[in-house]
Amino acid sequence: MIRSDRQNEMPKGVDFLKWFAILTVLIISSISLLGLSVTFEKSWGSQGNKDGQFSDPQGLASDGKDFIYVADTLNHRIQVFDSTGKHQMSFGRFGSERGEFLFPHDVVVDSKGSIYVADSQNGRVQKFDNENKFVKSWGSKGAEPGQFDGPMYIAIDGADTIYVGDAFNQRVQVFDGEGTLLLTVGAKVNMFEAMNPGNLASISGLSVDSNGNIYVSDDIMRRIQKFDSQGNYISNWASTYEGNWGQPGESVVDRFGNLFFINKMTSMILVLDPDGNFLFEWGGVGTTSGLFTKPFNICVDGKDNVFVLEQLGNRIQRFKINY
Repeated sequence: MIRSDRQNEMPKGVDFLKWFAILTVLIISSISLLGLSVTFEKSWGSQGNKDGQFSDPQGLASDGKDFIYVADTLNHRIQVFDSTGKHQMSFGRFGSERGEFLFPHDVVVDSKGSIYVADSQNGRVQKFDNENKFVKSWGSKGAEPGQFDGPMYIAIDGADTIYVGDAFNQRVQVFDGEGTLLLTVGAKVNMFEAMNPGNLASISGLSVDSNGNIYVSDDIMRRIQKFDSQGNYISNWASTYEGNWGQPGESVVDRFGNLFFINKMTSMILVLDPDGNFLFEWGGVGTTSGLFTKPFNICVDGKDNVFVLEQLGNRIQRFKINY
């Protein structure tokens, strides 16, 4: 269940029954079947364009070294924080030149500290070094190999391979760190064909596990599909979920191979084991700690912390995973 050091305090001016109802929602919405739970630790962020503020943020990543990167979408910039929420730096501005962004949608960081940004409306991926200096970009608007129509999601594996969710082309394109196309998963199909296993109607989330398996959320078909490292279809997890499936959004895989993903309909975070079996869920709609206002992205760091980015709430919440 969700726990907080402040959970037993009675806030001044808050009716007892209202406070009790909030606690009840937090407890009931956190169902742990195998001992897995999370503890709320802290949150940061608000609406605005100053350092540490957000406007419709949609991308979130950890570098595994205590730094959190946010694609602050409507502010057309990347912000960097330490794991406690202290602002470290920002870079980027509105535009289409090198180092500029037009609605950056997602971000990842490789093992050398290089930063890759899904620059959605510019139809490209931009790469920056560990000092936030522009290195290169690749892609343009289109449907040919290496082109993008809505590069809205980006993931990275342990070999620093880059996976780009090319949303409106209904595919995932896989590149090395220099932008060389290695693999494509999915293709443009109609909605009837998109129902078939291995096809994509949409891309609403993207992650990769330590074995190179690729997980693609499809909020139109309301399923998550799993592909191997060569792009071969493995399984469809919609049919195995024991609860309210809803619309799967962004996802991340922890060190044990468990998949954490956002249910866009309920604002819950769900956890599945490596075989797709339901383990745990928490959250719900709200503005108090442990509840979410349109959660959009999620990441984990190397210390068993999970971070949830709220698009409309304009904040990040950090939780400790208790295994």
